[in-house]
Amino acid sequence: MLFQTKLQNKKLGLSQNEQYFCVVSIEDQVICTKWYEKDSNRLLDILKREKSEICIIQSISDRFIWRKYLFFPHHYNKAMIYRQIIEVLKQEVPVSIEEIYFDYQIALQESENIYRVIIYALIKNNETDFNLNKQMVLDSELYCYRRGIDYLVHQQLDNKEESSREDTYLFKNQLIQFKQTELFQTSIEKLSQSTGCKRLLTIEKIQNLSQIEKEKIITLALPSDQKIIDPYLYIIALGACLWNGKV
Repeated sequence: MLFQTKLQNKKLGLSQNEQYFCVVSIEDQVICTKWYEKDSNRLLDILKREKSEICIIQSISDRFIWRKYLFFPHHYNKAMIYRQIIEVLKQEVPVSIEEIYFDYQIALQESENIYRVIIYALIKNNETDFNLNKQMVLDSELYCYRRGIDYLVHQQLDNKEESSREDTYLFKNQLIQFKQTELFQTSIEKLSQSTGCKRLLTIEKIQNLSQIEKEKIITLALPSDQKIIDPYLYIIALGACLWNGKV
């Protein structure tokens, strides 16, 4: 999920929690990680320190992202779909359209001969609405986390096995699965309800789960050459800076 489509400059990934900002960039295949305490740093001040040609990819908690699924006949063109999207946003989002960022994805479901559209919306606030003369992308923290984990998979597994749609990701007691353009979240206590879990990727050591064979639980190591205060913030910021203009 994204809220800007063009990307040309060096990328800087940003994540945050109640205490810290984490900023990650990659230059010449070398990862650079910086941590800032919120008590003594404002996000705006941190971003102002960066060069103007930086593109900032800011992770957004998924609970703040509004989604809507729509379906349209195959004879609709992009302009017709866009007009319908605007009408839906005006009717269903509880603030004016000028107060939100929004984006959408269009996919043709050939088997049913219809267009499937996903709308994303995010209310603007002081932490997302900057005038810094910099490129800014807002992305779901779950997609950032996935990219960060996939990077570790590629770096650490001997066979360089790529991630697949059947992978499941452990994220703070939640099982996350990505299928086509959708993501599914399941509490780890309800693992039996999760479908197609062939491999579980995690940065935490967890007890064996009866529904998954032991060898299918892959515990990934965090880089020893990085200062990591919060593992999840680090992985999210790493995945943010790996954004390539796609979901």
